Amino acid sequence: MMYFPIYRLNGAITKTLKKIISLDITEGIREGLDPMIHFVDEQGGPLSIVAKITERIVVMNENESKRYVTISATYSQMLWMICSIVMRNHDSVAINNEIERMSPEEYAMYQQELLSDSIVARYERNLQEEKKVFSDSAEMLNKIEILSTRKLLNEEIEQLYAYDMTSDIGVRINSLYVFAMSFILLHEFSHHSLNHDLKQEGTKEEENEADHNAYWALYSDLQGREKKTALLGVLCALVSLIFVDTSLEDDGIHPLPIERIFYFYDIVKDESSNYAGLMCHLFYAWAVYTHDENMPSLDDPYEETIEKIRSYMVEKETKNN
Repeated sequence: MMYFPIYRLNGAITKTLKKIISLDITEGIREGLDPMIHFVDEQGGPLSIVAKITERIVVMNENESKRYVTISATYSQMLWMICSIVMRNHDSVAINNEIERMSPEEYAMYQQELLSDSIVARYERNLQEEKKVFSDSAEMLNKIEILSTRKLLNEEIEQLYAYDMTSDIGVRINSLYVFAMSFILLHEFSHHSLNHDLKQEGTKEEENEADHNAYWALYSDLQGREKKTALLGVLCALVSLIFVDTSLEDDGIHPLPIERIFYFYDIVKDESSNYAGLMCHLFYAWAVYTHDENMPSLDDPYEETIEKIRSYMVEKETKNN
């Protein structure tokens, strides 16, 4: 049996969760939370769930963990791929826009600098070919669609190992994914720490509480670049959910998906100008994925474009509910 390449990053997720001291996961474990994350959909898909926390019925051993978190390995791989698409497209556009503003002399100097073996030069060489970045993204979106609908063959899983996880940009994508996954897992843990009744179907109020608990834990326990990447990860995690369910319909349990995404975008948008650009590329990728030809284009500045996208997506969500 072949496993998804994202398993390589499980150790990094564990290290990140250990930094989140405000939620006191150790105390949760003492109270009966299983410290292990239980993966499903491990054998190449298809996608069955995203993540959930479950109450275990203890029969023989009273010391056995009473609650455990389950997450889909298929969803986890999809999330990494979404992070990859967004990071590469966002940075490729930024690099090429900067090149367009250069004078001929500046461009000649820049091309000379790219011949070096510096981290920045290696990174920017990878992303200068904008058309290739876009075509690679389209191929990856096709793989995401396959992952969500059927089980992959071993040779198809093997192809996922060709994706870059080790170069400078690969490491940045990994970091974005790790924080996105940490938000998802902290959301599930929050159902435990907030004493939600796991024997009953969840409510929108409980889901909102878990979102807030997970977000503010990341915000308060991380600093500097880690915090910035973590907040980007939260946005990636929330938008990834509309790749899982493209209908935008109200499921009666979670907040409306577009409302949920923009609620947190409004909280973080003033932290960095990068957040508007990342959101634009997330929604543009979703438009390609869903064959939505009416999504506002990326021609205007990101801050203007994301507001056009917000209006468009809110209207679309309203029509679907």
